Amino acid sequence: MALNEPFLPPAGIIANLSKEDRDMLSSYGTFHLANPGTAIIDQGKPHGKLFFTISGTFHARRSDAGSDILLGRINPGDWIGEVDIFDPSSAVCSVVAMEPSQYWVITRESLEEYINNSPAAGTIILIGLASTLGRRVRDITRKLSEQTELSKIRESLFNEPPPSET
Repeated sequence: MALNEPFLPPAGIIANLSKEDRDMLSSYGTFHLANPGTAIIDQGKPHGKLFFTISGTFHARRSDAGSDILLGRINPGDWIGEVDIFDPSSAVCSVVAMEPSQYWVITRESLEEYINNSPAAGTIILIGLASTLGRRVRDITRKLSEQTELSKIRESLFNEPPPSET
């Protein structure tokens, strides 16, 4: 896969930016290719970057106590790393390319510089990132709620005394 004049496409939260704003944003980050199996974020390590998926598919995976859990698929137009941009810390999961993929990455410092130089476009990006975070928190909360309900059902099935014989 060759990078011919890379650009940020009008997709996801930057779909409403003008071509000029997207081109300017492009210049604040760098374009990369990832082969299948390449981790662009490693669980447990800080990265301080925001990623935009241009092509291909990534999986967000978390390893705990010997199990590997698929948290979600990341498709073209999706952003990755927004948590670390707002709350720098160790990554809670790994993000791995599942097929040949192209992505763009920007550091927190470069994103802040872009926002300062283009406040209107920066506001659109920040609102989009906040919306992404909100949607992901809701999804996780829903999944946890479903797991809690399932656990309660299992507990009631296996911990209730057997029916008495009459």
